[in-house]
Amino acid sequence: MVSIQVKQTEKVGRPDIDAFEAVMFREDRKLGYFVGFEFTGDALFEIDRFQRKEGRTIKPLTVREILDQEIARKLA
Repeated sequence: MVSIQVKQTEKVGRPDIDAFEAVMFREDRKLGYFVGFEFTGDALFEIDRFQRKEGRTIKPLTVREILDQEIARKLA
């Protein structure tokens, strides 16, 4: 199983990622998806650090990326 977090604020920051990491540890998850409108540089840095240090992966997805994928499928 994977963990999924969706944030409805303008930007996802490092504190949001820190909280998600705690959930991943508590639920013993190796993979998580975090959906937001935009990610700060600090958030992306923390995601990278978490993967290198803990061997767990957080995949940041923006709403725009998700919508673009859906549109691309519809146009194909």
